[in-house]
Amino acid sequence: MLLSDPVAILDFETTGMSPDYGDRITEVGVAVVADGKIINTFQSLANAGVRIPSFIEQLTGISNAMIRRAPPVAEVMAALAEFVGKMPLVAHNASFDRKFLDAELARIGRQRQQEIA
Repeated sequence: MLLSDPVAILDFETTGMSPDYGDRITEVGVAVVADGKIINTFQSLANAGVRIPSFIEQLTGISNAMIRRAPPVAEVMAALAEFVGKMPLVAHNASFDRKFLDAELARIGRQRQQEIA
């Protein structure tokens, strides 16, 4: 991969630490970077139909009221999958984001098309 090739930098906000415990995403943000510049972005809140614990609201600033008005998580994940396609993914805490990405994609019958660094 050349440094000029686009890379998608991914970040999730969630209701907790693990999809294994029923936690879900509340927000996704992606910045596509090429040649050291942001060339595209994707951001959305996501309504997974679960309550956000108060300590998570305080940590992220994302409230239950905000999520009630957000698009369904399935719609957000389908749009995210189309947006990133097969672009390489990078995340600050890749193991955390990978778990949520894989779990949410599985819920809509899709799979990640690339590794996450």
